[in-house]
Amino acid sequence: MPYPYTPPEFLENQTVEAIHRRMLGALPDDIDKSELGIPWDFTRPAAEEKAEFVGFELNETIKIIFPHWADGRWLDRHAEMEGLSRRPANRAFGTLEVTGRPGVTVAQGFQFATPANLTASVIFEATEEIVLDGEPDGTGQVAGVVPVRAVEGGRGGNVPPDSVILMVRPDAGITYITNPEATTGGAPEETDDELRERVLDMIRYGISWTGCDADYVRWAKEVPGVGQAVTQAEWAGPGTVRLFVIDANGLPANQQILDAVYVHIIHPEDRMQRKAPIGATLTVAAPEPLYVDIAATILLQEDENLDAVIDRFRGNLNNYWLEATSENSLFEIQSGAAQNFIKFVFVAATLANTLGVANYIPRSLLVNGGRDDIPISIGRFPVTREVVMIE
Repeated sequence: MPYPYTPPEFLENQTVEAIHRRMLGALPDDIDKSELGIPWDFTRPAAEEKAEFVGFELNETIKIIFPHWADGRWLDRHAEMEGLSRRPANRAFGTLEVTGRPGVTVAQGFQFATPANLTASVIFEATEEIVLDGEPDGTGQVAGVVPVRAVEGGRGGNVPPDSVILMVRPDAGITYITNPEATTGGAPEETDDELRERVLDMIRYGISWTGCDADYVRWAKEVPGVGQAVTQAEWAGPGTVRLFVIDANGLPANQQILDAVYVHIIHPEDRMQRKAPIGATLTVAAPEPLYVDIAATILLQEDENLDAVIDRFRGNLNNYWLEATSENSLFEIQSGAAQNFIKFVFVAATLANTLGVANYIPRSLLVNGGRDDIPISIGRFPVTREVVMIE
């Protein structure tokens, strides 16, 4: 928890023994207060109940009163008071290349799947009806592109290329299936810590509807699957705003998320729901990836697995990329200058603080082959590509 809880002073020194001692002290001095005597036996249960109430229940009550320490449904109530709600899990999105007989219809909702190996199959469904009606190849087969999304939300729907190759219910008219590119955008339900930060931001900075940079970022973060957003004001003249969106996995957002952000802010079908100011023209885009390769020689902690440590390091880097790309000044954004940097010392700190890393050789750490800070220009976002760790 990013906000450690310290019990208030009036709840200190409230152990069973301390409470019971005070209770016995309040009794007349001319009675027997020895252990297992009647006064001792009568007061002990009350002391135990009060100690539990003060030491646990009252502290838990204080926690749920404040969003800094509330969790679960209590944190949801704080969010509701600020006009926010917890983002649900987002379903991964992608496209399939489907080959079959001319005229075959892939109905909306038709299901495809990955093979079940060590894990269960991941099921995808077509988001629209597609008819295979292109030019036949030498074998008389026709290819088409089918947009699909995962049936279930979460990161499990993010699968690599050429992994969606099966049909849940085979159709003899379809002979070949694959996803040329990875499916992306799958994200779990918003965590307590993520929701807490949005609630506290609303409390700290208040609600604005002026269409400032912070408004667009806040509106984007209300959409499932969004991790971070960066605004570029007047990028194509007065009244224009470009919003770069990064998904919850630290990658440039896919088209499904970009479209959802645009609809959420602009509501082209219902202007009464529009959030952006009248006259503002919004463009929502994915940033250009800035690929980052990292190499290091490390010492693992006892009983740690190198692959697991690398996965944790990648996750920690994604969190740092979000921080590194959100330190914008308005002037630098408008001018298009490279205002942010991947700071080498921060990458080093991220590695050192990764669970499972006992130590690393400082001179072995290289970021894109060097040890310099790397500028991040507007419209670009770091994407971890290759991580090479040697024990």
